[in-house]
Amino acid sequence: MEFLKDRSIILMLLVIVACTACGPSIIRGRPPFISIASLTLEGDQLSADFNISNPNGEPMDIDGIEIRVQVEDAVLTRYNSDFKLKIGANSTEEILVEQLPDEFTQELLTSLESGEVSSLPFHLEGKVSTLADGTLQFRNKGYLYPVPGKPGRFRSATTHSSRIHGDDPFREIDDKQ
Repeated sequence: MEFLKDRSIILMLLVIVACTACGPSIIRGRPPFISIASLTLEGDQLSADFNISNPNGEPMDIDGIEIRVQVEDAVLTRYNSDFKLKIGANSTEEILVEQLPDEFTQELLTSLESGEVSSLPFHLEGKVSTLADGTLQFRNKGYLYPVPGKPGRFRSATTHSSRIHGDDPFREIDDKQ
C-alpha cells in the first residue's frame, strides 16, 4: 500500500512539472519590429508613418529612438528623438515623421510614382533605448511601391528583418518573412 502511495505522489509531481513546463512563456527583451506604414510626398513635404510593434509579453518603455531609411546611397528619411513612448504588450504604436526631402529623394520618389521604376529597395535601420533592456537594434530590408490611384503615396513590403538584442552582435534575431 505504501508503494502505491509513493507512486501516486511521484506521478502527481511529474504532472505538475509537465504542466508548468508547457505553460505560457512570456517573451521579454526582444527589440521592436519597426516598419513603414506609409510614405507620402506632397509638394516639398515628405511624411513617413512608422509602426512600432512590441513582440514582448510585457509593456516596453522607450525613452529614445533612432530610425534611418536608406534607398540606394541616399538617406530617404531619418528620425532621432529622446521622446518617451510606452507600447503595450504585443501591441503597436505609430509615429509620424515629417521633413523636407532633398532634391535626390524627390527625384527617386517621382520616378517611382511615374512608373519609371517599378519599386525601390530600401534599408530601414535604427535602435531604441528602453528602460528595462537598454539599447535594442533593428534592421529591415524591403521595397517601396506606389499606391495605385493615390498620387504621392507609397507603401512598403518588408522582405527581411533582423533585430539585435542590446549591443551584442551575436544575439541577432532573424525574422525571415
